[in-house]
Amino acid sequence: MSIYSALRAGVSGLAAQSSALAVVSDNIANVNTTAYKRALTSFAPLVNGQNQLTTYNAGGVVSQTRRLVEVEGSLEQSRSPIDMAIEGNGFFVVSRVPSQLVEGGDMLFTRSGSFQIDAQGNLVNAEGFFLHGWPVAADGTVDPSPSSLSVLRPVNIGGVGGVAEPTKTISINGNLQANQAVYAGPPAYSAGSLSAPGGISKHFETTVEGFDSLGSARTMSVRFLKTAPNQWAFEVAANPAAAVNLVAHPNGLLASGYLNFNADGTVGSITNLPASNPAAIPFAPFAVDWADATGASNQTITLDMAKGVSQFAIPFGVSSVTSDGVPPGELLGLQLEGAGLLTAQFSNGRTRALYQLPLATFRTANNLEAAEGGTYRTTLGSGPYSINAMNSGGAGKIKSGVLEASNVDLATEFTTLITTQRAYSASARIITTSDQMLEELIAIKR
Repeated sequence: MSIYSALRAGVSGLAAQSSALAVVSDNIANVNTTAYKRALTSFAPLVNGQNQLTTYNAGGVVSQTRRLVEVEGSLEQSRSPIDMAIEGNGFFVVSRVPSQLVEGGDMLFTRSGSFQIDAQGNLVNAEGFFLHGWPVAADGTVDPSPSSLSVLRPVNIGGVGGVAEPTKTISINGNLQANQAVYAGPPAYSAGSLSAPGGISKHFETTVEGFDSLGSARTMSVRFLKTAPNQWAFEVAANPAAAVNLVAHPNGLLASGYLNFNADGTVGSITNLPASNPAAIPFAPFAVDWADATGASNQTITLDMAKGVSQFAIPFGVSSVTSDGVPPGELLGLQLEGAGLLTAQFSNGRTRALYQLPLATFRTANNLEAAEGGTYRTTLGSGPYSINAMNSGGAGKIKSGVLEASNVDLATEFTTLITTQRAYSASARIITTSDQMLEELIAIKR
């Protein structure tokens, strides 16, 4: 009987509108959830077979829910530099536990980039999922793979320590007084005379500072003696001398040579002692054999005086001394650079890339299966994942210091809420009316 089919249609309407109400409620509740993707309810008719043309068998309605994963939310500024958002296509690769991913294992994908560092140094988002990336080797290379998860590692900075760099080059900018009288002896100048106790007195001296392999500051004295109208002898010695191996460096002497000036006061050539390369500019690197007690490894240093040292008729003076070494630095924080490189910043001004953050893309992201904590799983409808660096292979761009907001529009949800309420009331009226008609039918036999 058509009345009974009307009752079934009304019940199906109640069920469908109840499901739609649940979807709207979920959307409104998550209006401020980072990277939340709005769900949408669509309706499809249920069609029953019609046995007679004079009667109609109502089928009712069924609801279907889909999530608008591909619709981006707006990007909002954040106070944390490790808060990240994706502009364009793509998902961060995450997992529930900080372990290496395996194919078919516990891999999940999310756009929620509200990351923070936990007690073990792992990068986790607000929902507790661990971020994965490609490790950056010590030489700065990365081994990416668009189809394999095995090369990804949990992003962990717990083992990132301070960085120290030994000095390789020291540059001096200064002037040697041109009207200084030439040293005539006795005794005659020989290599080491300026550094030996009781030796020849220098005409000018300056100190330079570098760093050994352990990041300890090391002071060296550079002494000058005018030996000809356009020639100055110089010596580089450790200060104190005991900082170096005195067998290899008697009196702490590290290097010596001659600065040969042109008539215009610029350096023409630098002669090493012994004269292995009499026209070397800059001065050839000299080896430093540190004393065993320092614990530092041996190193070579280039003293660059070719461009910055002059011989003019003005007083002695050093305007600047620069060194490329740095003392140990402590980790200050992380920042995102270049092609998604997560870079550590140290207190000594140095930076080091630790991981490159990839993005996973899908053929149809709207068909991903929603999981807990704003994550997604692959399905047959979504297609397989492809993992690429940002701005390549269809992946979008990772931006730091911002978060993706929910793509829920409250005005739209409130409108849908009203129409859903009215549709639910209408379905309920179908049941009420059908019940009244059945009562009238039953009353006929009385």
